[in-house]
Amino acid sequence: MKLLLFDLDGTILHAHHAPGRVPFDLAMRDTFDVSVELARLRPDGKTDPAIAAELLALAGADANVDVATLARLEAALTAHLGDAIAAGTTRVEPTPGARAVLEALVGDPRFGSAVLTGNLAGAAALKLEAAGLADFFACGAFGSDHVLRAALPDVARARFRAATGHDVTRGDCVIIGDTPLDHAAAVANDMPAVLIATGRIPYDELAALRPAAVFADWSDGAAIRRALEAIP
Repeated sequence: MKLLLFDLDGTILHAHHAPGRVPFDLAMRDTFDVSVELARLRPDGKTDPAIAAELLALAGADANVDVATLARLEAALTAHLGDAIAAGTTRVEPTPGARAVLEALVGDPRFGSAVLTGNLAGAAALKLEAAGLADFFACGAFGSDHVLRAALPDVARARFRAATGHDVTRGDCVIIGDTPLDHAAAVANDMPAVLIATGRIPYDELAALRPAAVFADWSDGAAIRRALEAIP
């Protein structure tokens, strides 16, 4: 069995926020009493703890994102994101074509699926539910687990083993994402990466990394499945 580790934002879903009502900005205000704007940095592929630390540095704030503080940030983010989704100021939509590929993979015993995202776990759960993709994933690894994305694959492997009984080696995992940081996490763990240019990183920039496969989007689900099948 190959374990496919799916990134969320930019890869299989997209979140759209009303101006001035970005849940992450509001959660940072509540947790650290600072005014920040997520739009001021390039968050693509970073974990939420890393993003929080970068925003604090930009604001000139001296705050330590320790375990207890991270838990408060996650609670605040989950609350704000839940309220925003309910109010319609945040829309979360599946990336076109991603659902069809996930549906095809569910029925194939050669593959298992788990989440591998920099999102804090509470926010990830809300996004997956809002996008209608929650049922495809029994477990995953999140920014809540570690600030370094490269540390998350082993967490996902352990949770997949606990959830399914399948002990998948690192060599049988495939990271699927939309950024160079997804690819870097794969390289750090001796795993292949399949990159989909459905985020903000151009196709040519992803292709230059020479991943196992790269696609412009999810439209050719059959080709994506063939690429996954061809990975040794």
